[in-house]
Amino acid sequence: MKYLITLFFWLLLIPMSQQVSAQDSTQFDEIRQSIETAVDSLQPERLIGVNTKLKTLIQTGDPEIKKFAYYYRGYSNYRLQNSFPKINEDQQEEYLDEATIMFEKAVEMDPKFAEGYAMLGSCYGMKASGFFSGMKYGPKSDNAMGKAKELAPENPRVVMLDAIGKLYKPSMFGGSTEGAIEGFKRAAELFEDWQTPNRYAPRWGEAEVYAWLGQGYVQAEKYEEARQAYEKALKVKPGYPWVENVLIPELKEKSQ
Repeated sequence: MKYLITLFFWLLLIPMSQQVSAQDSTQFDEIRQSIETAVDSLQPERLIGVNTKLKTLIQTGDPEIKKFAYYYRGYSNYRLQNSFPKINEDQQEEYLDEATIMFEKAVEMDPKFAEGYAMLGSCYGMKASGFFSGMKYGPKSDNAMGKAKELAPENPRVVMLDAIGKLYKPSMFGGSTEGAIEGFKRAAELFEDWQTPNRYAPRWGEAEVYAWLGQGYVQAEKYEEARQAYEKALKVKPGYPWVENVLIPELKEKSQ
């Protein structure tokens, strides 16, 4: 009798756990969409609201959900740091600090989390903005990005973020415009066949990689190639505000 009662309650818990899992998956879908909408519509307050929701998810006992809650908190702060021109430099620095902490926590929870290491490497790279900060954060950026590439060399976001670093680094520290362009092209190819590994994983970047490829071509003064890259970005994401309202007008000015 005791066995039957235990079995009965266990069977009851199965659909409940499936329901919780589905709810968490839906929440992450909403969070992903909210972040992209906030960035595209220049609504930083919406991203701040996403951060509040993620604080609740971090309290969960499920380590996988907690890891991705840290990741998306880091990602939303990363976007707050670099996507809103009206945010002042002091606030940008605070958002970058918070993003860095969140990605550090994410990889601490899962030492094999390549997406987390790639974003952490990018954040460290952004902190390496001067001589002394470069000495402190440059090696940290290289180590984190190296770990990401070791864990997931075919992940398109890892390849793209590594290429962004190459685009901005001085040549003496491994920067290379041509190397960045090749990285963006490879990332674009990888995105074509990329399958999201689980329901919580990031899905951003497929259009953005062409925006970065265009910027690489602009830096190399290859303006026609840049225009073609921006057209591809708009094909993947019609009406992409960053490309349509910022990058294409900048390209027209440079190419006149």
